[in-house]
Amino acid sequence: MSYPKNELAQLIIAYCAAYQIEDVIISPGSRNAPLTIGFSNHPTIKAYSITDERCAAFFALGIAQQKRRPAAVVCTSGSALLNYYPAFAEAFYSAIPLVVISADRPKHLIDIGDGQTIRQENVFEKHSLFNANLIDGTDFGIEE
Repeated sequence: MSYPKNELAQLIIAYCAAYQIEDVIISPGSRNAPLTIGFSNHPTIKAYSITDERCAAFFALGIAQQKRRPAAVVCTSGSALLNYYPAFAEAFYSAIPLVVISADRPKHLIDIGDGQTIRQENVFEKHSLFNANLIDGTDFGIEE
């Protein structure tokens, strides 16, 4: 079985398994490759790959609603994360457990004029019960 070498990715996957998140919908990208590898190879987690972020988030919302248990969505940074917002807000107002995991860019690559370098820290704070910034300014080993 193949697990990511990145310790942060290992931690996130372990926490999801410990909290019995069985379904993880991944919007693939190079920045979240360690999470994709780990979730795809985990024995108790079913990983789905949906490239369109908006569709991925609503798919996760549907799974969480039907199973009445949390589902997670995973994406890279920038507009990918923002495309999760409609489903995330619907989950909040419908009391459906939805976990969003995003692999942000390193701090020195945020706000540099490129569309995918937007600020995303606490972007969902108005419609969430909890926000976590696990490692400030650290990425998953992808250098730009």
